[in-house]
Amino acid sequence: MIIIVAMLASLLLAGLTGCGYQAASSSDYIDRTSFYFDTVINVRIYDNQDESILDGCMELAAYYDNLLSASKEDSDIWKINNSAGAPVKVSPETISLLDTALYYAKLTDGAFNPALYSVISLWDFTSDDEKDHVVPDDADIQKALEHTDYNTIVVDKDNSIVTLTDPDVKIELGAIAKGFIADKLKEYLVQQGVRSAIINLGGNALLVGSKPDNTSFTVGVEKPFGNAGDYVTTVSTVDKSVVTSGVYERYFKIDDTIYHHILDPKTGYPVNNGLYSVTILSSNSVDGDALSTACFVLGPSKGMELIESLDSVEAAFVYSDYSITYSSGLTK
Repeated sequence: MIIIVAMLASLLLAGLTGCGYQAASSSDYIDRTSFYFDTVINVRIYDNQDESILDGCMELAAYYDNLLSASKEDSDIWKINNSAGAPVKVSPETISLLDTALYYAKLTDGAFNPALYSVISLWDFTSDDEKDHVVPDDADIQKALEHTDYNTIVVDKDNSIVTLTDPDVKIELGAIAKGFIADKLKEYLVQQGVRSAIINLGGNALLVGSKPDNTSFTVGVEKPFGNAGDYVTTVSTVDKSVVTSGVYERYFKIDDTIYHHILDPKTGYPVNNGLYSVTILSSNSVDGDALSTACFVLGPSKGMELIESLDSVEAAFVYSDYSITYSSGLTK
């Protein structure tokens, strides 16, 4: 069975994540919930009652939110996007994440694209006001697509400098940053001696060790457009990352057509390939984050081909009829 990582039971996670977990009694753990990276996040610790560790987690979350957000003025990404092509000195963490993002861009031939912000910014999938739910003008999308070449992002790792050779390219790392941050939070928890915990950042569930009794965590993949607590499949595992990307996370509907936040880097429009979600099981959340988006864009055939070529990575592809295809190491 897989992992069910919600926040505060499945209460806060409905519609926000692809995973959930069954909650133990509050005396069995300590946890903290906040809002960063445009999503609810939750850290739950089972084997330590030190609240200061949760304080440290939230401080780290705030730090990385301010560092990596494309929309927060003076973040590293904001500085790069507003540099007019001039070299920008950034933090080693930003260099590391950009380097990983470019690796996955090349691996997937652009299905994962960190240079898509010019297109992403044309769409509004978060507004509660229905009047904001409009399909951008096609001419605007085509113009924005002219400036989405990830090869124009030049990373100088030795000097921590990033340069955009196309000044109109804009970076957005939302499809990989949560995974990167989850890994950083796990690293911190392990340093603090924590051996049993769950980190939940939107659709990113990262397990620290096992349950206190040394048994596996059980995580469920949320049923797209279902009710809270409805899952299409489950997995049992320890010390792994489970990341889900799906059409139901952020979307709006016009004339019975669903427009969701997973955009095709080639067209600038939401991907339409018969998939509802892709879940990735991996050791590191940063990998699962990038691959869940990339495999969704690639589609069932090419996406599964990519997964089968990678070591220690498994996947579940959920179709619009709720049928599921599993990778060879995750066969049900």
